[in-house]
Amino acid sequence: MNGKPEQTSESGNGYHGKPKLTIAQQIAHLEAKGVTFDRYSKERAAAYLSDECDFYELTSYRKLFAKRQGGKRNGEYANLDFAQLVIFAELDEMLREVLFVMTRHIEHSCKVDLKRNISERNDEDGYAIVADYMASLTPKSRSYREAELERNGRNKYTKAVYEKYEKRMPSWVFLELVPFGTLVDFIRFCGARWDDKDFEQSHYDLKKVKSVRNCAAHGSCIINTFAEGANSRRTTSRKTLEAVAKLGLSKPTRQKWLRNAAAQEIAITLVRYAQDVPSCSARKRDAEKLRSFFNAVEGAGDLLPKTGPDATAAAAINFIRSLTKSLGLLDLR
Repeated sequence: MNGKPEQTSESGNGYHGKPKLTIAQQIAHLEAKGVTFDRYSKERAAAYLSDECDFYELTSYRKLFAKRQGGKRNGEYANLDFAQLVIFAELDEMLREVLFVMTRHIEHSCKVDLKRNISERNDEDGYAIVADYMASLTPKSRSYREAELERNGRNKYTKAVYEKYEKRMPSWVFLELVPFGTLVDFIRFCGARWDDKDFEQSHYDLKKVKSVRNCAAHGSCIINTFAEGANSRRTTSRKTLEAVAKLGLSKPTRQKWLRNAAAQEIAITLVRYAQDVPSCSARKRDAEKLRSFFNAVEGAGDLLPKTGPDATAAAAINFIRSLTKSLGLLDLR
């Protein structure tokens, strides 16, 4: 025995966590933490928490706001209204939507580029490269890829083509059946096979694009992670560094955002998008979504602090907007 009282829950599972709260208790909890309801009534807040956004997700944006230090209200939020949590949730949803579409177009463009490269190479017949890729995998990885292909090939949209080429699959069928993660790994294999450094480097960038796609697809919060500072353990690709260097921002500012994992991955995604996705109707639609997001940011007014200790999100979004403009992603009409 260590002399410490054992923490237990009411269910007796030995785990002591935070208690669940009713909607009324959630509002009371926020108010106790210093969150005001001057610009968003408690009645509206109750309806919002009940029908539109859960408490855990909404309160994740609190980390973007400073707390009081010392005094009777020590630890309470200094300048945070419920309306600001709502606007951050809405902006985050818009950002996820446009990033998800952009990453899907990057994935599609990569598949088109791969198919073209394979078809134009005299030393590739389109079949051997798939067989050699599968053979290069460890038994565990190969089993996983085979199960993945079978799972994706058994739905009613791809069943016929999968069954036709299951035993000997050409690259153009393989690329239609594999998810983004396998595509990225296949690009790495092709880069090594062809001794193509650009392909090999793109593999590292696309892993981060995939991370953004997964975040957006799963509805994970993005904007709140800008408050986490320098938390990236990955280096930034040369092309992204070169693109960011053209923004006219100070070196400390550039380094600040490229060392933040979310901002870094979004920057890489924007650069890859500008490089990979051709100017077409899809790109024009994406430009409209980007404009809508940045217009919504402007429309938020003082709910999105632009100066002071609570301006982290605004600064990160400004970095993203500057890069977007510099890459010409808002010029299409």
